[in-house]
Amino acid sequence: MPQTKELKSQRDRFLAFAFAAADLLVEVTDDEKISYISGAVKAITGYDEKEVMGEKLSEFLDANDIDLAASITKNTRAGGKKGPYLTKITHKNGVIEEKHVFLSSFAMKDDGPVYIAITLADSLLSFIGFNRNEVAPQNIPSVDEFEKLLRKKIANLGETNQAVDVQVMQLEGMSAFQKKLDANSWAGLTAAIGQLMMEASLDGETAVKVDDEKFLLLKTENSQAEDQLQKKIMEIAERYNIADAINVQSKNIEGDLTALSAREATRAVLYTMNKMEQAGLDAVGGDLNASFSAFLEENSIKINNIKRMISHQNFKLRFQPIVMMKTGKVSHHEVLVRFNADDSPFEMITLCEDIGLSPDLDLGVCRQCLKFADQNRKKREIGKLAVNLSGQSIQSEVFVKKLMATLDEYPEAAKHLIFEITESSEIKDLDKVDGYIQQLRQKGYHVCLDDFGAGSASFQSLHKLNVDGVKIDGAYIRKVLNSPRDATMVKNMVQMCHEMGVYVVAEMVESEEQRVFLDSIGVDKGQGWLFGKAEPEPLPIEEE
Repeated sequence: MPQTKELKSQRDRFLAFAFAAADLLVEVTDDEKISYISGAVKAITGYDEKEVMGEKLSEFLDANDIDLAASITKNTRAGGKKGPYLTKITHKNGVIEEKHVFLSSFAMKDDGPVYIAITLADSLLSFIGFNRNEVAPQNIPSVDEFEKLLRKKIANLGETNQAVDVQVMQLEGMSAFQKKLDANSWAGLTAAIGQLMMEASLDGETAVKVDDEKFLLLKTENSQAEDQLQKKIMEIAERYNIADAINVQSKNIEGDLTALSAREATRAVLYTMNKMEQAGLDAVGGDLNASFSAFLEENSIKINNIKRMISHQNFKLRFQPIVMMKTGKVSHHEVLVRFNADDSPFEMITLCEDIGLSPDLDLGVCRQCLKFADQNRKKREIGKLAVNLSGQSIQSEVFVKKLMATLDEYPEAAKHLIFEITESSEIKDLDKVDGYIQQLRQKGYHVCLDDFGAGSASFQSLHKLNVDGVKIDGAYIRKVLNSPRDATMVKNMVQMCHEMGVYVVAEMVESEEQRVFLDSIGVDKGQGWLFGKAEPEPLPIEEE
């Protein structure tokens, strides 16, 4: 019996190692200690196998990524994968330079060990044209970038029923030093504190700088302790001789993802962030559930207005071109909504999502697109129009029935519409949704996954949902020229999609340099200000 158990254990390890195709495989227990290691141990770490057994994996990683090791050990679930993350392995005694590696984790069962696959990254970084010594730390995101990231992150956490808290911090008195310090010192101070916040946050990426003195970060029970974070902030302040003039205050906000949906929790966090920005820490409540209720109460007038606008279809369409990357010819247009002149519709669309009106808005946009195509099809060639369907909409059987009935009113609708599914990370029943997608494809409509990224939810969606194309999240596209991590992810995503017969669109392409790089790695189509902004009329389509 013991021999059978050992053989099974060896088989699992062999399969894991083969699957990972890694230079080094580490098996860690739930207390993060190494229980098995195989591969180029000596070459990568400088240690013998016996020396690392029983030690914590974090002891061998770059100091900035200690929390990352803890997070993936605790959060990797059976059949799921975390990573790849770009980090460094610190060689024994620093005799040899640190080695850049890609680190991924996966598990075969929930109550078993977690496998950490480590792959040397220096050659790949050199191949894609990046200096391995210029790998910059991940910058703390802006408020706009954080909102999109937050929505996906909370949706992924909800799948594991993991508790998540929000910590808000105020460095009272810090902004006064912007004029007193020289530009380089101020930039160094703010960058150091921003990086510290990122390191302390969930997965090292869920912090946001609200303003020069206020920060918000997501935390789990494994995250860095509040007092430790405050201590490190003061250590940075001491280096700039401003410690005596800064007062660090913080507040922890409890969250319960079983009581709030991912969308509601996201809105509650953003509401908290806005309150802190407007009135400081004292205006922030201590419970996410109460924050969401307060958000609904404060926005009751806006909610009634948007219901009226949707019912009367009181919105306009704008058309942004999507072009073939190699030729620059217009492939089709994405349809964007404008409620008040050409103001950004972001707040209104987000509000629709928060209160469950996305299906009504999506159906209204679809109707307007069909009318537009029908009115213009005899005048000129307008090509195809990509209409967004939210994850909220495509999961609703009632919505799908209404959509199909609407499409049937226009016999040539399939010649004019493409559907882009947004927020696929929030789709729970992927098999059911794939059934709806196949109904659309059987009628001749192309279907594309929008906001495709490196998260596990994106890959799970692509695995389960049979689609024609994917649109890579602009957050990655914007960084491909200065972040080897994002460039590598995009390159691998493109290759994977092509092997599955799926075309790839890159959004937020804003420079010729970006276009050249994206074309070189095989991206099929591009969208962004380099090719054209959203306009009242679509650009002419060149007939083949």
